[in-house]
Amino acid sequence: MNAGIVQTMDVDPRYRIFCNRTLNMKTIKAIGFDMDYTLALYKPEAFEALAYSETLKKLVTLGYPEEILTWEFDWDAMVRGLVIDKHRGNVLKMDRHRYIKLAFHGGRQLTRDERNKLYLSDSILTFEEPDFALIDTLFTLADAYLFSQLVDLKDGTPGSISKTYLEMYKDVRAAIDLCHRDGSIKLRVAENPSHFIHRDPHFLDTLQRLRDAGRKLFVVTNSLWDYTRVVMNYLFTNEAGVQTDDWLDLFDIVITGSNKPSFFMSNNALYGVDTETGLLKNIEGFGDNKVFQGGNFRQLHQFLGIENGTQVLYVGDHIYGDILRSKKELGWRTMLVITELEQEIENLRRYSDEHRRYEEMLHMKDELDDEAQRLTNALTQKKTFNAEGMLVPATPEQLAMIERRLKEVTEQRSRTREAQRKNLSEYHTKFHPTWGELMKTGHQNSRFAAQVENYACLYTSKFTNLRFYSANKSFRSTRDYMPHDVVEP
Repeated sequence: MNAGIVQTMDVDPRYRIFCNRTLNMKTIKAIGFDMDYTLALYKPEAFEALAYSETLKKLVTLGYPEEILTWEFDWDAMVRGLVIDKHRGNVLKMDRHRYIKLAFHGGRQLTRDERNKLYLSDSILTFEEPDFALIDTLFTLADAYLFSQLVDLKDGTPGSISKTYLEMYKDVRAAIDLCHRDGSIKLRVAENPSHFIHRDPHFLDTLQRLRDAGRKLFVVTNSLWDYTRVVMNYLFTNEAGVQTDDWLDLFDIVITGSNKPSFFMSNNALYGVDTETGLLKNIEGFGDNKVFQGGNFRQLHQFLGIENGTQVLYVGDHIYGDILRSKKELGWRTMLVITELEQEIENLRRYSDEHRRYEEMLHMKDELDDEAQRLTNALTQKKTFNAEGMLVPATPEQLAMIERRLKEVTEQRSRTREAQRKNLSEYHTKFHPTWGELMKTGHQNSRFAAQVENYACLYTSKFTNLRFYSANKSFRSTRDYMPHDVVEP
């Protein structure tokens, strides 16, 4: 084992790397990274609040009421994995089977009957673009929150907004995109990066370990060079305004303005970047360039000497932009960064007793359900149970006893069901007051959890957790279980 590497069993669960698909790191020749929310972990309470406030200003210029400028951003109101219904003005949380367990219209929670009427009656709904928007990255938390506020304003103050819910969503999305393009956000971050970016003290050490182990390292980010330079210099030096660019020595190639996920599917042209001026230049071959803009995965493979996609591990935070396309189109191995995972695991440990009580009540309710069905069947047939548990003709006295027992079981089942529902609700509220566990909806895996399972070979709370493992570690997934596999002997 390499010096300084901690054995897996000793790693705090909050910092472990979890494996969905067996991956032998010995086969990996190159490791790539997204930048935003991967190499650079933003402070969402500051960064998303900035994006939110700048978006409000742009919405006012589009004709929205000036009163929205007084609104404040609650960065903890939404979670990753939600779905926006653009046409109906709703925000949804669904399980892995796309059954909606929670839905809000603005700030009002929809009842079960309302949910079913809207969504169960329409069997052709895909819950995908263009009619729905997926909140699958922390960058889009502000989208969901602001959209919900506008829905409340439109509904609560007739005439305040004449646009449809769909038009409102498009305006929100366009305004946020413009904030990222015109410098409204990035110039503020550049002025004071420490206010917006959490600098991981293990940033350099982790990358250096991987280089020392012979891995080629690269960055593929949608951010342009001017912003990438600011952020990476800050992560490298812990100072604002430094332009040493010494961090480039950590990487073999840096691709900015990559336009992911198009980068994984298209033949976009590749340009060299003058690192001093930021100007683009036409190139023939790669030459001495290390920093580029645009391009596509074929050119990256050529630069790195990659024969096939399975030799690449890509680390990112965005299911669709980073993980899904690189996995499905190229066969890259993938690691998803879920910064919320640290707190999620901490809560799982803290509230394990509550979860165990819920499981016990669920088991008890199932047993009571079974007994009630047996007793009901016996009464219907006017029979009772013999010593072997077989149904035999019953006397009137025996039927009366069965009827009394059925009443007791029915009452106990009702109390248990109510206690179980209350316990589950309270348990989920400990994770998030509205949306509950990130990876669960009720007792089913959430849709987000299903996406993580399907497309991320590995997942973890931050990329620097790689420091706890050997660069040649073989990550092995747990055994796949079906319901009959967990039968106790």
